[in-house]
Amino acid sequence: MAKETDKGYVLRRSADFRWDGAPDEAYKSSGESFRGVRRVNLAGMRGEHARFHLRYFEVEPGGFTSRERHRHEHVVVGLRGEGEIRIGDEWQALHFGDVAYVPPETVHQLRNRTGEPFGFLCLVDAERDRAVLVDE
Repeated sequence: MAKETDKGYVLRRSADFRWDGAPDEAYKSSGESFRGVRRVNLAGMRGEHARFHLRYFEVEPGGFTSRERHRHEHVVVGLRGEGEIRIGDEWQALHFGDVAYVPPETVHQLRNRTGEPFGFLCLVDAERDRAVLVDE
């Protein structure tokens, strides 16, 4: 269970990559630009004074995030299974512990072409612009 105090808190992860005190949330409101993605807000969105947000995303087999770009940058860290990340025009494999940097205004997307869940941490600025969807 999350212990939130003036000094901080700890979120405990279970074997199925769920965190006590941090419920799953919708990846986006709706649309056809993504499939099979769940999101968990881990830090920076609980009243902290952090200048960043740390989120966990999990993409089910055959799923993908939206293809988008925006003014803020991302740092993505592979945490569970394996997937692929598109940065610009290039797709690259992303495994446990791999770190990807996505510069501002760069088209990006993540997908899972395996039979197991693909999970990753995503670190972004707390103050950021809305994503612009990009057609192929």
